[in-house]
Amino acid sequence: MSHRLGGPRQERLLAALLLNPDRLVTMDVLIDVLWEENPPVTARRQLHNAINLLRRGLDSAHFLLFTERHGYGIRTSGAFLDVALFEQGVDDARRQARQGERPLAIRTLSAALDLWRGPALAGLAGQAVENAAAKLNEQRLAARETLISLRLAESEGTDLIPELTALVAENPLRESLRHKLIFALYRAGRQSEALAAYEETRVLLAAELGVDPGPDLRTLHSQILRNELEAAAPQPEPPPSGDTLPYEIPDFIGRAKELERLLDPAGGTNAPTVVITSIDGMPGVGKTTLAVRAAHLLAERYPDGRLFVDLHGHTPGQRPLDPAAALDLLLRSIHIPPELVPHDLVSRAARWRSELAHKRFLVVLDNAENDAQVRPLLAGTSGSSVLITSRRRLTALEGATSLSLDVLTDPEARELFRRIAGHERTEGFADEVGRVVTLCGFLPLAIRIAASRFRHRPAWTLAYLVRRLSDERHRLAELSAGDRSVMAAFTVSYRHLGPAHQRAFRLLGLHPGPDFDEYGLAALMDVPVAEATDVLEDLLDVHLLIQHDAGRFHFHDLIAQYARMRAEQEEPEQEREAARHRLDEYVLDLGLACERLIDSGRQTSGVAAAPTSALPGLSTPEDVKAVIGAEHRTIAAVTAGAGPQACRLAAVLGPLLLGQGYADEALSCYGHGIEAARAAGHREGEALLCRSLGLAYINRGRFRDALRTFGEGLAIEEARGNAHGAARMLANMGIAHIRLGEYAEALSHLLRASPAIERLGTLRDRAALLGNLGVVYTYRGRYEEAADCHLSALELNSTLGNQAVEVNGLMNVGWAYTRAGRLEEAMDHLQRALTLGDQVGAKEDAGRAMFLLADCLRRLGRHEPALEQARGALIAARAMGSQDIEGHALLILGLIHHDMGELNLAEECLARTLTLAGSTGQSFKQVTALDGLGKVAASRGHREVALTHWRDALEIADRLGLPAVDELERQIAEA
Repeated sequence: MSHRLGGPRQERLLAALLLNPDRLVTMDVLIDVLWEENPPVTARRQLHNAINLLRRGLDSAHFLLFTERHGYGIRTSGAFLDVALFEQGVDDARRQARQGERPLAIRTLSAALDLWRGPALAGLAGQAVENAAAKLNEQRLAARETLISLRLAESEGTDLIPELTALVAENPLRESLRHKLIFALYRAGRQSEALAAYEETRVLLAAELGVDPGPDLRTLHSQILRNELEAAAPQPEPPPSGDTLPYEIPDFIGRAKELERLLDPAGGTNAPTVVITSIDGMPGVGKTTLAVRAAHLLAERYPDGRLFVDLHGHTPGQRPLDPAAALDLLLRSIHIPPELVPHDLVSRAARWRSELAHKRFLVVLDNAENDAQVRPLLAGTSGSSVLITSRRRLTALEGATSLSLDVLTDPEARELFRRIAGHERTEGFADEVGRVVTLCGFLPLAIRIAASRFRHRPAWTLAYLVRRLSDERHRLAELSAGDRSVMAAFTVSYRHLGPAHQRAFRLLGLHPGPDFDEYGLAALMDVPVAEATDVLEDLLDVHLLIQHDAGRFHFHDLIAQYARMRAEQEEPEQEREAARHRLDEYVLDLGLACERLIDSGRQTSGVAAAPTSALPGLSTPEDVKAVIGAEHRTIAAVTAGAGPQACRLAAVLGPLLLGQGYADEALSCYGHGIEAARAAGHREGEALLCRSLGLAYINRGRFRDALRTFGEGLAIEEARGNAHGAARMLANMGIAHIRLGEYAEALSHLLRASPAIERLGTLRDRAALLGNLGVVYTYRGRYEEAADCHLSALELNSTLGNQAVEVNGLMNVGWAYTRAGRLEEAMDHLQRALTLGDQVGAKEDAGRAMFLLADCLRRLGRHEPALEQARGALIAARAMGSQDIEGHALLILGLIHHDMGELNLAEECLARTLTLAGSTGQSFKQVTALDGLGKVAASRGHREVALTHWRDALEIADRLGLPAVDELERQIAEA
C-alpha cells in the first residue's frame, strides 16, 4: 500500500512518527527532525500544517495520527510496518533455532531479510533520521550474520564465501564477520587463504585500533594451525531477542573518562559474575544520556539482547514502577507470552533469572528510585551486564560498582551549547557562551534548554540570553522549554523527601555561605547535631547536595536557588527570621569559643560570653585554625546579612579572621558592622569597630585609610569622654605611622597614649604599647632600649598566658637583637616565634617571623636557609594578601641574592620592593631597597647609578632621622 506525500519534509515527518509507533513525539523533537539547527520563527505553525497534510494523505484504516499538548504520535497496526514484520521474523527465527529447527529458522530469517529493499530510510537526510537508519541497518546486519551462522551450522561453506567477502569489505573491523569468513574458507579446503585472512585481520586491527584479534579469532587461528578444527561449525549465536534501547542523542558531548570506565574490558562478558554498574547524580546531570551512549557502544558484546526500561523513580506525574510490573515488561520484551508471565514478584524474578542464565544480555534500568526497586530485576549469573541510573546512591546494592556523575567541564559545556544553539550564531562569542554555561551551572539539562530556546529565537543575541539568565530570581523559570524544565526535575526530587528532609532543604536555602556542616544545619533547624548529620548524608545520597571536602556540603548553584525559592514559598517569614537568627547566634558562639582559646586576654565590648549553640570540639589552636579555615567565607556572608546583629558579629569575628590571615573577609565584616552600629546609634560599637577596621587596613597595607579610620574612632571616643578608648586609638595611629616610616609621628602618638594606657589600660594594652615603642626605637637605631621594651612586653604577655600575642613579643625581641648584632640570641627568639605562630595559627606574625629569621641568617652568612625562610615568607604573604610582608620578604631576598653575587636576581627583588614600598608609603623599605640597589650598581662598576640610588636613600633617611644616614654618607663619600 502506498501513500502520496508532499515531499522530503513530509517523508521525514512520517518516518519520525513511524519510528516511534503509539508513542508521543514532542514538537521540539519533530522540529529538530525537520529543520535541525535552523528552524524558522514559524516552525511550530508549519509543523501543525504539515501534520494536517499528512493526516489527509494517510489511509485512516491503518494509520491514525493523534495530538496531545506537547506533540504528536501515530497509531498503527504493527502488521503494516516492514520494521515490525522484520523484527517479528527475527524473533521467530530465534525461537525456532533454540528449539533445534534450524532449516525452519533459516527460511523464516531469509523471509524477514527479504523485506529489505535497500538501506534503511534511503533518500531521507537529517541527523535524527540518519541515527535511526544506522540502528536499523545494524539490526539488518546482525540478522544477516545470524543467518550465515545458521547456514554454516547446516554444513554450508563454499557458497557463503562471496557474500562474506563482500560483507567484510563493507565492515572491515567487524571481527565476527571475519571469523565466519575464515571458518568458511577453511571448510572449503582453502586453509592457506584462511590463514592469510587471519593475518590480514591482525595487521588491520593493529594499524587501525592498536589491538590484537579477540579471543574467538585467536582460538580459531590456533585450531587451524594445529589442524584441530572440526568440520562442523560452532553453534551459531542466536539472533537478539530484543533491542529496546532508545536512540542515541546526536549531540552527545564529552564524558570520556566515564565512558572508559563503563567500557572497561575487564567487565562485561568476561567477568566472573554479572556486572552491575550504578550511575548516580543530581537531576539533569545526564545520567540517562550517558547510560544509553554506553549501551550502544557495548551492544556487540551482548548478542542475546539489549533492553531498556524506565523505572519512573523520579518522573513528574508518575509513580515509580513496581518491581513486579517492571519484570512483566522485561519478560515480555524477550517475547515471553503474557500468559506465561508468572503472577507474583518472586516467581517473575525467578523466571527472569532463568531466561538470562548462560546468555549475554545488557539491561539498562533507568531512573531507579532505590535499591529495593532494582534488586529483583538483576540477572543471577555471569555473562550479562546491568546499567542502572538513579538520583540516589544505591549503596546497599550488592556487587554493584558506583559511578557518580558530575556536571560537565567548561570545554564540554561550551561545545554542547554551541552544537545545539548552532555554530553560526555562537562563532566569535566565546565570552558570552562561557557566561551562559556558567549561569547554567554546567548542568547538561540546563544547557540543553538554554541552547534550544536560543536556537528557536532568531531575534535573541547571546548577550540578551546572558541578561535573562543573570536575573537570579527568575533563572529557574528561564530554564524551561516545552516539557523540559530544570525546576520540574528538581521538584520531583524534592517531593520524594520526607517532611523533615524537605524542611532541612528549605532552611539550607537560607544559609548565606558557600558551604555548611552539620552544626550550621543544626542551628538552622534547631535540632540536635546528630539529627542534622543524618539529614545531610541523606540529602547527599539523593544528590541534592555536593561534597568535595569531608564534613562540608554545598548546593549546586541552581539547586541553591530552588531551595531559596521553596523556603520563600513554604516557610513563614517568622520562621525564616528565627532560623537566620539561630545561625547568627551559632556563628557568634563559635567566634567566642575560638577567641577564648587563642586570644584569652582580649575583651570584646558588649558581647555575652555564654554559648547557646552546639559547637564543634575546640581544644587546641590547631582546631581553631581548621574551623576558621572552613568557615571564613560563611562568617563574612552571615555578618553581611545579619542586619543589626552585624555589629556584635564583626566585633568578635573580625579579629579572628584577621589573625588567621583572612583579611578580605575581616574588612567585609567590619564594614557591615560599622554600618549596623551607625544605623542603631551605637557609638561604643562604632568606635570599637573603627579601631578594628583600622588594624585590618594596616594588615592590607592601606595605611592612610587606617589613619583616617582611627581618626574617626578617636573623635567618637573623645566625644564620649572615654579616655581609655581614645588612648587605644592613639596607640593604633602610632602603628600606622610606624608602617609608613613616619617614626617621629609614631613616637608622638604612642607617648600621648602612654599615660592613659598606664592608668586605665589592661595588661594587654600596656604590652602592646611597649611593643610598639620598641619597634620605633629599633627603626631609629636605639636597639638596647628597643630590646628592653620588647622584653617587658613579652613578660606581660606571658603573664596573660596569651600565646597569640606572645608570638609577636618573641618576634620583636629577635628583631631588635638582630639589629644590635646579637645574632645567636636573635635566632633563638625568632625560631621560637615561628614555631609558636604555626601552633596557634597566627599567620601574620608567623610570616613576619620568617622574613626576620631570614635576615638574621643572612647576617650569619647562612644564605641557603636564609633563602628558604624568605621565600616561605613571600608565599605566606601572597596567600594572605599582605603587601607589607611581601615587601619585606622581597627586600631580604634581594639582599641575600646580592650577598651571593646573584646581581640580576638581587636587582629584580629590590626593584619590586621599591615599587611596593612606594605604593604604600613605607619609607624604611624605600631607604633599604635604594641602598641595596646602589650596592648592586656598585658591584657592577656603575658608580654614577650607585650614587644616584644612595643619594635618594639619604634624602629619605635624613628626613626621617634613620640610623642609615651615617652609613649612606660614608658610602657616598667613598664612591
